[in-house]
Amino acid sequence: MKILGFDLGDGESAVTILDEASTVEPRVIPIDGKVSILSAVGDRDGKIVVGEAASVLLGSTNTQVRFKSRYLTDPGAHVEIRRFAQGVCSELTRTEPALMAEVSSTVVGCPAGWGEGRRAQYAALMESAGFPNVSVVPESRAAFMYARHARGLRVDPALMQKSAMVIDVGSSTTDFAYIVDGHQQSLSLFGNTSLGGGLMDDRILEKCVNLSRDRDRLREVMAESPAWHSYCELEARRLKERYFLDEEKWKETPLKKRIVVCYKETLSLELQLDAQMVHDLITEPIPAIGGRSFLGCLQDALNAAVQVSRDNPPKVVILTGGASRMMFLQEECRAAFKDSLLILCPEPECSIARGLAYCGRVDENLRVFRNEVASMARGEVLNTLVNKSVHELYEPIAKALYETAVESVVETVNLWKRGGIDTIDELDSVLTERISRDFSGEAVRERLTETIRDWLDRLTDKLQDQLMNLCYRCGVPPEKMTLNSTHVDTGLNSVDLSLTDAMGMDILSGIIGVVLAAVGAALCGGGGVAILGTGPVGMIVGASAGLLLALLGKSTLEKALRGVHIPLLIRAVVTEGAVRNGLKRQEKAIEGEIIRALADPRTGFAARLSSSLAETLGAQMEKLARDAEMSITA
Repeated sequence: MKILGFDLGDGESAVTILDEASTVEPRVIPIDGKVSILSAVGDRDGKIVVGEAASVLLGSTNTQVRFKSRYLTDPGAHVEIRRFAQGVCSELTRTEPALMAEVSSTVVGCPAGWGEGRRAQYAALMESAGFPNVSVVPESRAAFMYARHARGLRVDPALMQKSAMVIDVGSSTTDFAYIVDGHQQSLSLFGNTSLGGGLMDDRILEKCVNLSRDRDRLREVMAESPAWHSYCELEARRLKERYFLDEEKWKETPLKKRIVVCYKETLSLELQLDAQMVHDLITEPIPAIGGRSFLGCLQDALNAAVQVSRDNPPKVVILTGGASRMMFLQEECRAAFKDSLLILCPEPECSIARGLAYCGRVDENLRVFRNEVASMARGEVLNTLVNKSVHELYEPIAKALYETAVESVVETVNLWKRGGIDTIDELDSVLTERISRDFSGEAVRERLTETIRDWLDRLTDKLQDQLMNLCYRCGVPPEKMTLNSTHVDTGLNSVDLSLTDAMGMDILSGIIGVVLAAVGAALCGGGGVAILGTGPVGMIVGASAGLLLALLGKSTLEKALRGVHIPLLIRAVVTEGAVRNGLKRQEKAIEGEIIRALADPRTGFAARLSSSLAETLGAQMEKLARDAEMSITA
C-alpha cells in the first residue's frame, strides 16, 4: 500500500506518494503538470478548480486564496480549505486513478502551534474532502524527517543524531523543531503562527496599488471583487518568488510586471520589487502581526529558539519552506546560530510534502512496533515461553523456600523457648505469619537471584530473536532492543518480589501447612525432638509423656500438648540443632510437596508467573520500545 503526503500551504501546495516498503524517496505527483501549485480554489463550469486553473482570467469565479492562514480565526476558511482539498483529490483521482486506489493513508501537515483538538478537526475535514485515513502532523516534524532521510541534502547523520534545529518558514507560519539525540524535545514544536512569507504578498500589492495613477479605481476593484483581488495578490506572490530566486540580479534594477485588470473597466497595474522595497516590507509595521515588523517578529522567534536550545545548541540548522529562499531570512538564521551548519533544502516547495510521506511510514512502523512489542510482552508469546521453561524453576524454588522456612522455624521456636509465645498452637499462628513474610523477603530473593537471572537470560534469548526480526522489519536499530543487559538492573527485583504472588495463597498455604505439621510433630513427640529427649528434665518429661501416651493414645496426646503451657524449664531442652535435625528429616518430603504444588496445573503457578513477568519484563520491553521509537530510520 502507499502513503500520500499532502502539504496544503497558505501560498502553495504539493503532494507526494511513498510506497510503504520501498527504499525510494517519496515521489512528487504533479498537479496540472506542476510539482507544486498555488493554493487557490475557484469554480468553473460547475466544477471545483485549483491552482492556476482558479485564475479569474480563465473564467473562474468565487476564487479564494490564503485560506490556510485564516483557519483558526475565520469559520468560512473551513469551507474554502475543504473545497481546495476536494479539488486536489479529484484532480489526483482523475490523472492517477490506479495510484490513488493503492493509497492506504494520508498525512497532512499543520503549523506546530495547533493543538490535538484542532488537528483532529482538521483530519476530519480532510477526510470529508475525500482523502483516506488522514493523520495530521506538525510541518516542522515533517521537515526534520525529510532532512533526516533525503539523500539530496547529504547531511552527516552524526550531526543529525547529536542536535538539530529545523526552521520551516511557510506562507503563513514559522515553525521550529528542536531535536537532540534523535528525539524531539518536550519544547520541540513551537513558533509563530502568524509569521509567514504570505504577509509580504499583500504588502507588495498594497504598495504597488498606492504607486499607480489608477489607485482609487484599483482599490474599488479590490474591495468589490474578491476574485480580482485574489488574482492580483497571486501575481504579487509570483513576482516575489521570482525576485528571491535571484536577488543579486534585481539588486540594481527593479523586477517589474504589468498586469491588466478587467472589471467594470480595463485598468493597468504595474507590480514591482527592488531591494529598497524589500527592506521596507520587512522593517515597517504590519497590522496583521500587531503593528510589529516582519524582521522584529522573526528575530524574536529565533531568539526563543536559541533560548530553548541553549543547553545543547544545534550542530546543524535546517532551513526549509518556500520563504526560506529569502536572503535576509538566511542571514538572520546564521546570525542567531553562529556555530551551526546551515543547510538549505534544494526544493523547499516540496520538502514538507516529502517529509509528510516519511512521517506516514515512520508512524505506521511505530504502530506495528508498539503493537507487536505489547503483544509479545503481554500476550501468548510470553505465556508460551514461560510454560515451556517454568519447570526449570521448581527445584530451586523448593530448595529456597525450604531453607527460608527452616530459618523462620528456628527463630519462632526460640521465641517460644523464651516465653514470647505461650502454646504450640500460638506458635503455629506466629510461624504462619513469619513464613508468609519471609517468603516475600530478602532471604528468598538472595537465594534465587542467580537462578532467576539465568532462567530469565534463557527466556529473553528466545524473545530476543523475535525482537530482532521485528526491529529489522520496522527499521529500529537492533541494539536499541537488547533485553539481557536490562533486567538485572530494572526488572529482576520486581520479578523476585512478585514470586509469592505467582505462587498464590493456595500453594503457600499448602507449603506452610507441611512445615507446621513437621514442626508440631517434632515438638510434640512425633519427630523425636528434645521434649522427649535425654537428660534429667527430658527423662521426667519422657516418663510423663510415656504414661500419658499409654492412657490417651498418640493423637490425643499431641492434641493435648498443643494447647498446654509447657514450663520454660522444659522448653529449654529444645535445642536449635534438634529443631534443624527434625526438619532435615522432613526436607525431601517438604520440597517434594512444594514441587508438586508448583507443577500442578490446577494451582496456576505458570500462568501467574507469566502474568508477573508480563508486568515487569513486558513493561521493560515497552520502555525500550519508547526509547527506540525516534531511532526508526526506515
